[in-house]
Amino acid sequence: MRDVEEILEFTDNLVYDNTGEHLNDIQKIILQESWQKTQKTYEQIAAELGYSANYIKQGVGPKLWRLLSEALGEKVSKTNINSVILRKISQQNNLTSKKITEKLEDKFESLGIQHLPELEFPQDSVPLDSPFYIKRVPHEDRCYEEIVHPGAFIRIKAPRQMGKTSLMNRIIAYAKKNNYKTGLIHFQQAESVILTDLNKCLRWFCANLTRQLKLESKLNDYWDEELGSKMSCNLYMQECILEEIDSPIVLVLEEVNEIIEHPQVAKDFLSLIRYWHEKTKTDLAWQNLRLVMVHSTEIYIPLDINQSPLNVGLRVELEPFSSEQVIDLVQRHQLDLDSNQITQFMDLVAGHPYLVRLALYSIAKGEITFEQLMNTSFTDSGIYHEHLHRNLRFIQDSEDLIASFLKVLESNEAVTLEQVQGFKLQSMGLVKLDGNKVRVSCDLYQKYFHEHLN
Repeated sequence: MRDVEEILEFTDNLVYDNTGEHLNDIQKIILQESWQKTQKTYEQIAAELGYSANYIKQGVGPKLWRLLSEALGEKVSKTNINSVILRKISQQNNLTSKKITEKLEDKFESLGIQHLPELEFPQDSVPLDSPFYIKRVPHEDRCYEEIVHPGAFIRIKAPRQMGKTSLMNRIIAYAKKNNYKTGLIHFQQAESVILTDLNKCLRWFCANLTRQLKLESKLNDYWDEELGSKMSCNLYMQECILEEIDSPIVLVLEEVNEIIEHPQVAKDFLSLIRYWHEKTKTDLAWQNLRLVMVHSTEIYIPLDINQSPLNVGLRVELEPFSSEQVIDLVQRHQLDLDSNQITQFMDLVAGHPYLVRLALYSIAKGEITFEQLMNTSFTDSGIYHEHLHRNLRFIQDSEDLIASFLKVLESNEAVTLEQVQGFKLQSMGLVKLDGNKVRVSCDLYQKYFHEHLN
């Protein structure tokens, strides 16, 4: 803090805190002139203001220095005002820093963390023991309550990099603490040839789960072409999985949107999931099955209402971080952003968890300032360039998607899109729902894609 206006405001606030009175205009002028390197004499100040030299020299000046001496806690004069104020500013900054540190120590101690943490680069999911994890209220506790119920079914939906996997991992960890078995089927790990063939997909599914549970594989014994792959899979799940374990099993299906790209396989697979959920209501063996389904896109495949898994169980839709959660993360990164900066930041990224954490990490590491973030984030040299480039490549693969997103970008109002294109843009986090219409998610996407798609 060196700007004269800031010095005047800082000093005036100190005087007011000690006396209940603000500096008057003449006192502020004397203080301002005294602060300058080329200090004017009282006679020069008096002449410019139209007062007598004695009035300034014997009246206004001495009273000002008394007020400042009282407010600053040491003798202040026209000759030492600079050094005294700068020392006071330094002391206050140190005190503020100390208070912030103490507050952070209390916060992290409540989280079971003994020391202020090292900065953590945001990538993939947030580790279970991370001090930078923001609890998803109320969803997290609701998931913990639901997963212990026989036949539980949780569906987690959110755009990419919004925290689905971080929440999923915590549900799995909670299940393990309750001595449940767990299995994670990640559909991005399946080769494309598997996802296009229902028989191969279900065999891959059963083999994968069997290995994770360290059970004996009897896949060939149970797979019967005459019965069909769905019935074979049902029998295998019941007799080789559920009847072989003596505790509940939490079965997590991650990135289900990968299979949605293949409508016929997806239709059969999703109806199978719904059948399993229905079995938990009447069959004791199946009641040990607890399902968690994670996907980033809306499932727009037409399914009979009685065969769809999308109208049963606990539906969890993760929202962006609120301003309060962003402020919490700012403090955990030991940063000091004022309310105006928080507002600008929220407008830029709209609380998108990954974008928020990447920015705070970069600022805390000293790689970028807040001002640079605001000026460069939507350029190809900004910290979000990889995130933006990936989404741009995906959009450019489809003329329909380009046209749909341009329609959103060029409108000041929410717009109606063809359903599939709207779902795809939403799954990328580029648009948000506004009733049955959509609008661009944040300023970052508005500025970047409006330039690069035109």
